[in-house]
Amino acid sequence: MKKSLRLLALCLCALVSPLKAELLPYPTDTINGQIVYRYQVPKSIGLYRVSVNFGVTQEEIIKWNPQLKERGLHYAETILIPAKDIAPEVTKPVEAKPALDVSAMPEAPAVPEASEASAAPEAPVVQQDTVAVVPVDTVTAPADTVSLPADTVQALKIAVLLPLQADLALRDPGMERFVEFYEGVLLAVNDLQQTQPFELFVYDIGKTEMAINRLVEDSALYGMDAIIGPAYPTQVEALANFAKRDSVPVLIPFTNKVKNIGNNPFLMQFNPDVKNEAKALADYFEPYKDSVNFVFVDAKEADIPYSVREFRQAVRNRDMSVTRISVHDILTDSVSKAFKDSMENVIIFNTEKFSNLQLLLPHVLNGKAGHHVTMYSQYSWQKEKILLPQIYTSVFATDVPADLAHYESMFDTYFKHEHGTDLPRFDLLGYDITRQLVAWLQGKEYFGLQSDMKFEKVSEEGGYINTKVAVIRK
Repeated sequence: MKKSLRLLALCLCALVSPLKAELLPYPTDTINGQIVYRYQVPKSIGLYRVSVNFGVTQEEIIKWNPQLKERGLHYAETILIPAKDIAPEVTKPVEAKPALDVSAMPEAPAVPEASEASAAPEAPVVQQDTVAVVPVDTVTAPADTVSLPADTVQALKIAVLLPLQADLALRDPGMERFVEFYEGVLLAVNDLQQTQPFELFVYDIGKTEMAINRLVEDSALYGMDAIIGPAYPTQVEALANFAKRDSVPVLIPFTNKVKNIGNNPFLMQFNPDVKNEAKALADYFEPYKDSVNFVFVDAKEADIPYSVREFRQAVRNRDMSVTRISVHDILTDSVSKAFKDSMENVIIFNTEKFSNLQLLLPHVLNGKAGHHVTMYSQYSWQKEKILLPQIYTSVFATDVPADLAHYESMFDTYFKHEHGTDLPRFDLLGYDITRQLVAWLQGKEYFGLQSDMKFEKVSEEGGYINTKVAVIRK
């Protein structure tokens, strides 16, 4: 059954400290009991950006300026914009304070209707090209939620860039993980806001760099303290220049293909690169180097994955025992000649695709005889039926921690569906990533529910990569 995407803001009081409604510093009039701003349109701004800046919908602006419906904005013209939730007796403009951009949090189609007791008026969906901006429902915060005085701590502004596909009735296969990730982000903010007020800006950015370019061009990300996302390498590349120019840390949760991280100190990569994974494996085996034989299956050098080449080099650098064998040897049941007695034989295939092993594994099983054989596995192969002991690297815990009562209670309170059970859980990843980013910004430590992280600089002028890699036997 398709899970309804009810991406709740966890109640505004649960996400940010209370913010007083104040007039923005623009000329105002009162028309029919409504305070309106008289706003002169600057160059290079669209109706969407005006609506976001003033916290009203495009439809509300058009209602006060019917001429915009057909022709759009004109440079230097003066339009009327209703002041949001301002009583008419407030007449003196004061310094503006930013409000929570709840209009930027996406919501899925087919949200179950709320009961009459809890139903709130629905705001229209606003969409600008591939950047979907959708108001969200709210739910009541727990009774023990702590509200911070509005002026105690400056609000932390975090942008989340994900391909949520909230405007599609059916998402592409595999995209549900980003929805789960976002749910974890919201739960992390719900916890963190008890000591740190937040403004959370969430953008549904699709799979290409077009939406990133639009956000940068529209200055939507200006003034952020940090950014979580995006998901795909081309999107990261499109965002990297902005991050460096405006000194905004960007924590990239999903891809390890982060271009130019070596010269951009504002990029943070959660998934370790292959060098760190190879080092972790070699470090793990080094104390047992006299009792381990690494069996590398040969191929043309250009066909061997970078991850396998890095591991091979790390093993050689430590003078460990290495044996080479061909695919032909395996298929002709001559694999046993590569295995050594009284040693653990770790076989490393020259591929990262499990489908390439299906012909070879039966021959390895037949040929191992009485030898101790372990297979070097990819994390993505863990659901496959492999009748050999395996060893692999991971940034995730092998089991979900037992102490999840607080998290599970929050999840049940705010999301009316069951979470996934497959590991890794992407809701827990969203929670850990958000908590880790805030801890990093505040100079604190965070120990995750599913992932501990240790970010280290890749070079003096470069960014950071998570080097917390576990070696796991299965």
